[in-house]
Amino acid sequence: MIRDFEYRQEDERIFAEEFRDRIPEKIYDSHVHLWAKDNLNISKAEYGIYKVYKPWTDFDYMEEFLYEDYMACAKQAFPGKRLMPMGFGSPFPQIDRDRTNAYILDTAQKKNMPFYYIPGQFEDMFETEQKLHLLKRKGFLGLKPYPDIPVVEGREAGIYDMLNRSALEYANKYGLYVVLHIPRKERLRSPDNRRELIECITEYPDIGFIMAHVGRAFTYYDVNGSIDFLLPHENVLFDTALINSETVLTYLLQNTDASRVLFGSDAPLAFARGKDITVNNRHYYVSENMVPWGMGPGEAVSPHFTFYIYEEIRAMLYASKQVYGKAETDPLEKIFYKNAADILNKRGIPDILL
Repeated sequence: MIRDFEYRQEDERIFAEEFRDRIPEKIYDSHVHLWAKDNLNISKAEYGIYKVYKPWTDFDYMEEFLYEDYMACAKQAFPGKRLMPMGFGSPFPQIDRDRTNAYILDTAQKKNMPFYYIPGQFEDMFETEQKLHLLKRKGFLGLKPYPDIPVVEGREAGIYDMLNRSALEYANKYGLYVVLHIPRKERLRSPDNRRELIECITEYPDIGFIMAHVGRAFTYYDVNGSIDFLLPHENVLFDTALINSETVLTYLLQNTDASRVLFGSDAPLAFARGKDITVNNRHYYVSENMVPWGMGPGEAVSPHFTFYIYEEIRAMLYASKQVYGKAETDPLEKIFYKNAADILNKRGIPDILL
Protein backbone atom coordinates (compact mmCIF):
# COMPACT_ATOMS: atom_id res chain seq x y z
CA MET A 1 0.00 0.00 0.00
CA ILE A 2 1.06 3.61 -0.49
CA ARG A 3 2.54 4.76 2.78
CA ASP A 4 0.41 7.87 3.33
CA PHE A 5 -2.88 6.99 1.65
CA GLU A 6 -5.92 8.45 3.35
CA TYR A 7 -9.33 9.65 2.22
CA ARG A 8 -10.07 13.15 3.52
CA GLN A 9 -13.14 15.31 3.82
CA GLU A 10 -11.83 17.54 1.03
CA ASP A 11 -11.54 14.49 -1.27
CA GLU A 12 -15.13 13.58 -0.44
CA ARG A 13 -16.24 17.08 -1.43
CA ILE A 14 -14.30 16.98 -4.70
CA PHE A 15 -15.80 13.66 -5.67
CA ALA A 16 -19.35 14.71 -4.82
CA GLU A 17 -19.20 18.12 -6.51
CA GLU A 18 -16.98 17.45 -9.52
CA PHE A 19 -17.07 13.77 -10.46
CA ARG A 20 -19.99 11.76 -9.16
CA ASP A 21 -22.59 12.86 -11.68
CA ARG A 22 -20.26 13.01 -14.70
CA ILE A 23 -18.32 9.74 -14.67
CA PRO A 24 -19.97 6.35 -15.27
CA GLU A 25 -21.08 3.99 -12.53
CA LYS A 26 -18.79 1.25 -13.91
CA ILE A 27 -15.12 1.97 -14.60
CA TYR A 28 -12.32 -0.18 -15.98
CA ASP A 29 -8.91 1.12 -14.96
CA SER A 30 -6.80 -0.01 -17.88
CA HIS A 31 -3.34 0.75 -16.43
CA VAL A 32 -2.61 -0.63 -12.95
CA HIS A 33 0.67 -1.97 -11.54
CA LEU A 34 0.37 -4.65 -8.87
CA TRP A 35 3.13 -6.50 -7.04
CA ALA A 36 3.89 -8.15 -3.70
CA LYS A 37 6.91 -7.20 -1.63
CA ASP A 38 8.36 -10.68 -2.01
CA ASN A 39 8.62 -9.90 -5.75
CA LEU A 40 11.48 -7.49 -4.99
CA ASN A 41 15.00 -8.70 -5.67
CA ILE A 42 16.77 -6.08 -3.55
CA SER A 43 17.19 -5.93 0.21
CA LYS A 44 15.51 -3.33 2.40
CA ALA A 45 18.96 -1.84 3.02
CA GLU A 46 19.12 -0.99 -0.70
CA TYR A 47 15.82 0.90 -0.84
CA GLY A 48 17.55 4.24 -0.29
CA ILE A 49 19.74 3.74 -3.37
CA TYR A 50 16.87 3.46 -5.83
CA LYS A 51 14.25 5.80 -4.36
CA VAL A 52 15.92 8.87 -5.88
CA TYR A 53 15.34 7.74 -9.48
CA LYS A 54 11.58 7.64 -9.86
CA PRO A 55 8.47 7.02 -7.75
CA TRP A 56 8.21 3.44 -8.99
CA THR A 57 11.48 2.48 -7.31
CA ASP A 58 10.77 4.30 -4.04
CA PHE A 59 10.06 1.15 -2.07
CA ASP A 60 10.04 3.03 1.21
CA TYR A 61 6.98 4.85 -0.15
CA MET A 62 5.27 1.89 -1.80
CA GLU A 63 6.90 -1.43 -1.00
CA GLU A 64 4.04 -3.39 -2.50
CA PHE A 65 0.66 -2.74 -4.02
CA LEU A 66 -1.68 -5.69 -3.98
CA TYR A 67 -5.02 -6.19 -5.70
CA GLU A 68 -6.63 -5.76 -2.29
CA ASP A 69 -4.82 -2.42 -1.85
CA TYR A 70 -6.13 -1.16 -5.17
CA MET A 71 -9.68 -2.17 -4.34
CA ALA A 72 -9.46 -0.56 -0.89
CA CYS A 73 -8.23 2.73 -2.39
CA ALA A 74 -10.84 2.64 -5.15
CA LYS A 75 -13.67 1.92 -2.74
CA GLN A 76 -12.81 4.97 -0.65
CA ALA A 77 -11.94 7.36 -3.49
CA PHE A 78 -14.91 6.39 -5.69
CA PRO A 79 -17.88 5.82 -3.38
CA GLY A 80 -20.83 4.28 -5.16
CA LYS A 81 -18.80 3.41 -8.27
CA ARG A 82 -17.57 -0.03 -9.35
CA LEU A 83 -13.95 -0.18 -10.47
CA MET A 84 -11.94 -3.09 -11.86
CA PRO A 85 -8.22 -2.93 -12.58
CA MET A 86 -6.63 -4.32 -15.72
CA GLY A 87 -3.45 -5.35 -14.01
CA PHE A 88 0.18 -6.10 -14.72
CA GLY A 89 3.30 -6.33 -12.63
CA SER A 90 5.93 -3.74 -11.90
CA PRO A 91 8.48 -3.85 -14.74
CA PHE A 92 11.66 -2.56 -13.13
CA PRO A 93 15.01 -4.27 -12.58
CA GLN A 94 14.58 -4.11 -8.80
CA ILE A 95 11.59 -6.43 -9.10
CA ASP A 96 11.94 -10.01 -10.26
CA ARG A 97 9.99 -10.29 -13.51
CA ASP A 98 9.12 -13.96 -13.09
CA ARG A 99 7.80 -13.41 -9.57
CA THR A 100 5.76 -10.32 -10.43
CA ASN A 101 4.25 -12.12 -13.44
CA ALA A 102 3.47 -15.10 -11.21
CA TYR A 103 1.73 -12.82 -8.70
CA ILE A 104 -0.39 -11.32 -11.48
CA LEU A 105 -1.32 -14.73 -12.92
CA ASP A 106 -2.34 -16.02 -9.51
CA THR A 107 -4.29 -12.88 -8.62
CA ALA A 108 -6.06 -12.80 -11.98
CA GLN A 109 -7.38 -16.31 -11.47
CA LYS A 110 -8.45 -15.77 -7.87
CA LYS A 111 -10.00 -12.33 -8.37
CA ASN A 112 -11.30 -12.63 -11.94
CA MET A 113 -9.06 -9.72 -12.97
CA PRO A 114 -8.10 -8.92 -16.58
CA PHE A 115 -4.31 -8.94 -16.92
CA TYR A 116 -1.24 -8.50 -19.10
CA TYR A 117 2.01 -10.47 -19.06
CA ILE A 118 5.42 -8.72 -18.97
CA PRO A 119 7.71 -10.34 -21.58
CA GLY A 120 11.49 -10.56 -21.30
CA GLN A 121 14.01 -9.16 -23.75
CA PHE A 122 14.87 -12.52 -25.34
CA GLU A 123 11.85 -14.52 -24.21
CA ASP A 124 10.29 -16.85 -26.75
CA MET A 125 6.60 -16.29 -26.15
CA PHE A 126 5.59 -19.49 -27.92
CA GLU A 127 7.73 -21.46 -25.46
CA THR A 128 6.25 -19.43 -22.61
CA GLU A 129 2.79 -20.32 -23.86
CA GLN A 130 3.68 -24.01 -23.68
CA LYS A 131 4.79 -23.56 -20.07
CA LEU A 132 2.22 -21.14 -18.68
CA HIS A 133 -0.80 -21.70 -20.97
CA LEU A 134 -1.60 -17.99 -20.90
CA LEU A 135 -4.24 -18.29 -23.59
CA LYS A 136 -6.23 -20.71 -21.46
CA ARG A 137 -6.16 -18.42 -18.43
CA LYS A 138 -9.25 -16.32 -17.90
CA GLY A 139 -8.66 -12.62 -18.24
CA PHE A 140 -5.50 -12.77 -20.38
CA LEU A 141 -5.41 -9.67 -22.59
CA GLY A 142 -1.87 -9.54 -23.93
CA LEU A 143 1.58 -8.16 -23.22
CA LYS A 144 3.05 -5.22 -21.30
CA PRO A 145 6.67 -4.70 -22.42
CA TYR A 146 8.75 -2.00 -20.77
CA PRO A 147 11.98 -0.17 -21.70
CA ASP A 148 13.60 -0.64 -18.27
CA ILE A 149 13.78 -4.41 -18.76
CA PRO A 150 16.13 -4.77 -21.79
CA VAL A 151 19.87 -4.50 -21.23
CA VAL A 152 21.58 -2.66 -24.10
CA GLU A 153 24.97 -0.99 -24.39
CA GLY A 154 25.86 2.32 -25.97
CA ARG A 155 22.31 3.28 -26.96
CA GLU A 156 18.78 3.63 -25.70
CA ALA A 157 16.50 0.61 -25.69
CA GLY A 158 14.13 0.50 -28.65
CA ILE A 159 10.76 -1.10 -29.29
CA TYR A 160 12.26 -4.34 -30.63
CA ASP A 161 14.38 -4.67 -27.47
CA MET A 162 11.19 -4.53 -25.42
CA LEU A 163 9.06 -6.54 -27.81
CA ASN A 164 11.01 -9.12 -29.76
CA ARG A 165 9.80 -10.84 -32.93
CA SER A 166 8.46 -13.89 -31.12
CA ALA A 167 6.37 -11.66 -28.87
CA LEU A 168 5.02 -9.73 -31.85
CA GLU A 169 4.25 -12.90 -33.80
CA TYR A 170 2.61 -14.49 -30.76
CA ALA A 171 0.45 -11.43 -30.07
CA ASN A 172 -0.51 -11.09 -33.73
CA LYS A 173 -1.38 -14.77 -34.15
CA TYR A 174 -3.79 -14.70 -31.22
CA GLY A 175 -5.15 -11.18 -31.61
CA LEU A 176 -3.74 -9.88 -28.34
CA TYR A 177 -3.27 -6.35 -27.05
CA VAL A 178 0.08 -4.74 -26.29
CA VAL A 179 0.28 -1.86 -23.81
CA LEU A 180 3.31 -0.01 -25.12
CA HIS A 181 5.36 2.40 -23.01
CA ILE A 182 7.19 4.40 -25.68
CA PRO A 183 10.98 4.18 -25.17
CA ARG A 184 13.76 6.72 -25.83
CA LYS A 185 13.96 10.27 -24.49
CA GLU A 186 12.46 11.80 -27.64
CA ARG A 187 9.39 9.58 -27.31
CA LEU A 188 7.10 9.97 -30.32
CA ARG A 189 9.38 12.62 -31.80
CA SER A 190 12.12 10.02 -32.18
CA PRO A 191 12.53 9.00 -35.86
CA ASP A 192 13.55 5.50 -34.71
CA ASN A 193 10.41 5.15 -32.62
CA ARG A 194 8.23 6.36 -35.48
CA ARG A 195 9.82 3.94 -37.92
CA GLU A 196 9.59 0.98 -35.53
CA LEU A 197 6.00 1.79 -34.59
CA ILE A 198 4.81 1.96 -38.18
CA GLU A 199 6.62 -1.31 -38.93
CA CYS A 200 4.93 -3.04 -35.97
CA ILE A 201 1.49 -1.59 -36.61
CA THR A 202 1.47 -2.54 -40.30
CA GLU A 203 3.32 -5.87 -40.14
CA TYR A 204 1.24 -7.11 -37.19
CA PRO A 205 -2.27 -5.76 -37.91
CA ASP A 206 -4.06 -8.17 -35.57
CA ILE A 207 -2.38 -6.69 -32.50
CA GLY A 208 -4.19 -3.91 -30.69
CA PHE A 209 -1.45 -1.45 -29.80
CA ILE A 210 -2.35 0.66 -26.77
CA MET A 211 -0.10 3.72 -26.46
CA ALA A 212 0.42 4.08 -22.72
CA HIS A 213 0.26 7.61 -21.33
CA VAL A 214 -0.96 8.88 -24.74
CA GLY A 215 2.44 7.85 -26.08
CA ARG A 216 4.19 9.30 -23.00
CA ALA A 217 2.73 12.73 -23.75
CA PHE A 218 2.71 14.40 -20.36
CA THR A 219 2.93 17.94 -21.80
CA TYR A 220 1.38 19.74 -24.75
CA TYR A 221 4.79 19.80 -26.41
CA ASP A 222 4.85 15.99 -26.20
CA VAL A 223 1.46 15.54 -27.90
CA ASN A 224 1.17 18.43 -30.35
CA GLY A 225 1.60 16.89 -33.81
CA SER A 226 3.36 13.83 -32.41
CA ILE A 227 0.47 11.34 -32.29
CA ASP A 228 -0.97 12.33 -35.65
CA PHE A 229 0.96 9.74 -37.68
CA LEU A 230 -0.68 6.99 -35.60
CA LEU A 231 -4.27 8.13 -36.10
CA PRO A 232 -4.94 6.53 -39.51
CA HIS A 233 -4.18 3.09 -38.05
CA GLU A 234 -7.29 1.53 -36.54
CA ASN A 235 -5.34 -0.96 -34.43
CA VAL A 236 -3.88 1.88 -32.33
CA LEU A 237 -5.53 3.01 -29.10
CA PHE A 238 -4.43 5.37 -26.33
CA ASP A 239 -4.57 5.05 -22.57
CA THR A 240 -4.56 8.15 -20.37
CA ALA A 241 -2.49 6.79 -17.47
CA LEU A 242 -1.25 9.57 -15.17
CA ILE A 243 -2.06 12.29 -17.71
CA ASN A 244 -3.37 15.27 -15.77
CA SER A 245 -2.75 17.92 -18.41
CA GLU A 246 -5.92 19.50 -19.75
CA THR A 247 -4.17 20.53 -22.98
CA VAL A 248 -2.88 17.01 -23.69
CA LEU A 249 -6.27 15.42 -23.21
CA THR A 250 -8.06 18.14 -25.15
CA TYR A 251 -5.70 17.56 -28.08
CA LEU A 252 -6.28 13.81 -27.84
CA LEU A 253 -10.08 14.08 -27.81
CA GLN A 254 -10.09 16.67 -30.59
CA ASN A 255 -8.08 14.43 -32.88
CA THR A 256 -9.13 10.91 -31.86
CA ASP A 257 -12.52 9.26 -31.67
CA ALA A 258 -13.57 8.48 -28.12
CA SER A 259 -13.80 4.79 -29.06
CA ARG A 260 -9.98 4.67 -29.15
CA VAL A 261 -9.33 6.15 -25.70
CA LEU A 262 -9.04 4.14 -22.48
CA PHE A 263 -9.04 5.59 -19.01
CA GLY A 264 -6.04 4.42 -17.01
CA SER A 265 -4.80 5.69 -13.68
CA ASP A 266 -1.23 4.38 -13.31
CA ALA A 267 -1.98 3.17 -9.80
CA PRO A 268 -0.49 2.96 -7.24
CA LEU A 269 1.07 6.37 -7.94
CA ALA A 270 -2.39 7.58 -8.90
CA PHE A 271 -3.44 7.31 -5.25
CA ALA A 272 -0.58 9.51 -4.02
CA ARG A 273 -1.25 13.20 -3.48
CA GLY A 274 0.18 15.40 -6.17
CA LYS A 275 0.01 16.70 -9.69
CA ASP A 276 2.24 16.83 -12.75
CA ILE A 277 3.25 20.33 -13.77
CA THR A 278 4.86 21.56 -16.98
CA VAL A 279 7.91 23.81 -16.88
CA ASN A 280 9.73 24.60 -20.13
CA ASN A 281 8.05 21.70 -21.95
CA ARG A 282 9.07 19.17 -19.30
CA HIS A 283 6.86 17.52 -16.75
CA TYR A 284 7.66 17.32 -13.05
CA TYR A 285 6.04 15.51 -10.15
CA VAL A 286 4.82 17.84 -7.42
CA SER A 287 3.77 16.04 -4.25
CA GLU A 288 2.16 17.07 -0.99
CA ASN A 289 5.13 15.74 0.94
CA MET A 290 8.76 16.09 -0.08
CA VAL A 291 10.00 13.05 -1.92
CA PRO A 292 13.39 12.40 -3.56
CA TRP A 293 11.86 11.94 -7.03
CA GLY A 294 9.77 15.12 -7.14
CA MET A 295 9.15 18.60 -5.85
CA GLY A 296 7.05 19.68 -2.93
CA PRO A 297 5.88 22.74 -1.01
CA GLY A 298 8.14 24.59 1.37
CA GLU A 299 7.68 24.44 5.12
CA ALA A 300 5.85 27.78 5.15
CA VAL A 301 3.19 26.52 2.75
CA SER A 302 0.07 24.70 3.93
CA PRO A 303 -0.60 22.28 1.06
CA HIS A 304 -4.08 21.31 -0.07
CA PHE A 305 -3.37 18.43 -2.42
CA THR A 306 -5.63 15.68 -3.63
CA PHE A 307 -4.90 12.42 -5.42
CA TYR A 308 -3.19 12.24 -8.78
CA ILE A 309 -6.15 10.20 -9.99
CA TYR A 310 -8.50 13.07 -9.13
CA GLU A 311 -6.27 15.48 -11.06
CA GLU A 312 -6.35 13.03 -13.98
CA ILE A 313 -10.15 12.95 -13.95
CA ARG A 314 -10.37 16.73 -13.59
CA ALA A 315 -8.23 17.09 -16.70
CA MET A 316 -10.32 14.52 -18.60
CA LEU A 317 -13.60 16.22 -17.66
CA TYR A 318 -12.20 19.61 -18.67
CA ALA A 319 -11.16 18.21 -22.05
CA SER A 320 -14.51 16.45 -22.44
CA LYS A 321 -16.41 19.67 -21.84
CA GLN A 322 -14.24 21.53 -24.36
CA VAL A 323 -14.64 18.89 -27.07
CA TYR A 324 -18.07 17.33 -26.49
CA GLY A 325 -19.92 19.97 -24.50
CA LYS A 326 -23.31 18.80 -23.29
CA ALA A 327 -23.02 15.66 -25.44
CA GLU A 328 -20.25 14.22 -23.27
CA THR A 329 -22.16 11.38 -21.60
CA ASP A 330 -21.67 8.80 -24.35
CA PRO A 331 -17.97 9.58 -25.02
CA LEU A 332 -17.16 9.44 -21.31
CA GLU A 333 -19.02 6.12 -21.01
CA LYS A 334 -16.76 4.79 -23.77
CA ILE A 335 -13.55 6.14 -22.27
CA PHE A 336 -14.17 4.97 -18.70
CA TYR A 337 -16.03 1.74 -19.39
CA LYS A 338 -17.26 0.58 -22.80
CA ASN A 339 -13.96 0.58 -24.70
CA ALA A 340 -12.33 -1.67 -22.11
CA ALA A 341 -15.42 -3.88 -22.07
CA ASP A 342 -15.05 -4.16 -25.86
CA ILE A 343 -11.45 -5.32 -25.42
CA LEU A 344 -12.67 -8.04 -23.06
CA ASN A 345 -15.33 -9.06 -25.54
CA LYS A 346 -12.82 -9.30 -28.38
CA ARG A 347 -10.72 -11.56 -26.18
CA GLY A 348 -13.76 -13.72 -25.43
CA ILE A 349 -13.92 -12.56 -21.81
CA PRO A 350 -17.28 -11.71 -20.21
CA ASP A 351 -17.76 -8.16 -18.98
CA ILE A 352 -16.76 -8.45 -15.33
CA LEU A 353 -18.66 -5.33 -14.26
CA LEU A 354 -22.05 -6.41 -15.66
